[in-house]
Order: sequence, then structure tokens, then C-alpha cells
Amino acid sequence: MFKLAAERREIQLTAPSGIAAGGTAVFKLPQGLRYHDLYLEYGGTLATNYGEIRIKANTEIIHRYDATERDMMNETDGLAAADGVLTIPLDGRAMRSREGEEETALNVGRPAGVEPQPNEIISAELHVDIKAGATGESLKLRATVSNALPGGAGLVRHIVRTTRSAGGAGEFDINDLDYNRPNRAMIRRFFLKTTALDTITIERDNRKIFERSKALNDLVLADGGYRSQQTGWTLIDKSEMGYAGSVIHTAGAQDFLLRLNMTGAASFPILTEYLGGLVG
Repeated sequence: MFKLAAERREIQLTAPSGIAAGGTAVFKLPQGLRYHDLYLEYGGTLATNYGEIRIKANTEIIHRYDATERDMMNETDGLAAADGVLTIPLDGRAMRSREGEEETALNVGRPAGVEPQPNEIISAELHVDIKAGATGESLKLRATVSNALPGGAGLVRHIVRTTRSAGGAGEFDINDLDYNRPNRAMIRRFFLKTTALDTITIERDNRKIFERSKALNDLVLADGGYRSQQTGWTLIDKSEMGYAGSVIHTAGAQDFLLRLNMTGAASFPILTEYLGGLVG
């Protein structure tokens, strides 16, 4: 477990090449630093100009989502809506303890004078896709950092985007989500871009570990006071009360099922937030 960083600093990263409509801007994150938050300063309109955002650590993509989805997740956690600056958190947000927030900061490299570490992040990058019809596009990146710590990558926050399509009302089983892998050892939460739900059930090894109606889930999220579920989205969040350690464990599981009782047809993305090691 990482110790708390003694000091945080604000830095500006080197501007990338390729800032042009239809291109991908790539920012390199220097070694020897632990990244807590990234701040992407952008020109033009977020939804019109910018598409998918990815964070790559070594060879593994650890974050993948649309720019507007990142903004939605931020607002869920109580951050300000993007208005010329999009926050990209590496720390957890809206937790009851600083340790709980900092445990997923991205540890790139190692302190000066320390020997190479097992499972170390050698290289890290932020990729931003710029839409073909973009106008007034521009990008700068700032970061809140502290000194890198020994011990390799540590606990990494992985955000994975998949899509699903339910043909109509009734039971809709999703049984092909990743689980029981080193980088999928725990699940913190799901974001589903649909409200066409009656009940939500999660089963692990054929045992129910979560079962709520949509109405009850909305109520518990609101009562918790740590999450602000966004319009058009359904959030299933084990950390809804601000406890970073409240997760769904999947290590060793032989079966994992997300069962949705739909109220109608819907095609929607699912953003799954995992916690685990780095495998790439």
C-alpha cells in the first residue's frame, strides 16, 4: 500500500504534435512522477471537437471513454462540468479518506536512485482523438503530481467501455464482462447509458450479491450524498457511501453476471471501473 505523498505540484506537459481535425493528440507523461489529476485545456466545443480519450500505461490501455462520458463521470463525482477544461482524475474522487482517493494515482517510473521495480510503468501517454469536423481545436495538458514511489504500478484504476443492445422489455443478461484477471480483480462501479430499467441484479458464482430496483438504487445514491447520478444514466456504485474499499471482488470467481430487467428496448454503452494490477 502506498504512503501518502508529501507534496503535490502543478506542471504543464509538453505540447503534442498532431493537433488537427481528424488526428490524435498524444501527450507523454514523464517518468518519476505520481499523477493524481490531469487537466485538459481545449479549444472549441467538447462534444463537437473531441472524441475518444485513452490513457496508456506501457502497452495496456487503462482508460477508454468518450470526452463527454468523462465529463459525465466527473459531474457524478461532484466535479464542475467541463467549460474549456476537462478534468481527468487518476485519484478516486468523493471518498471519505485521502488514502482511499490516492490509492489509484498513476505511479510512472520510480524515485531517483531506486533500482528498477517489478511491474513498473515505463511509459504513459494520454491520447485524445480530434473529430474530423473539428473547428478551433487546441489542446494543452496540465497535471497535479507528486514524486513517484517505489513498488511499481501498484493499484491501477481501469475504465473499460463496451456496448450492449437489449431487444425489448424483460430480462437481459450480460455474462461476458471481464473478471477474474489481475487487471480486473475488483469492480468499483458501472455507468449504463439507459434508464429503461426495472431491477438490477449482480450474481457471482450463481449467488446474488446485489439486487435493487431502479427506484431504490436512485434513492440510495441520493441518500449517500457522494454521487450525483446524471440524467439519462444509471449508476451502480459500490463506493456510493464514500468507502474506497467497498468493491465487488472477482478474483477466483468462475461466473459473473449482470442481470437487467428492462422496461423496453435500448442500445447503450457500459463504462466499467475496475481496480487491479497492470498486465501490459
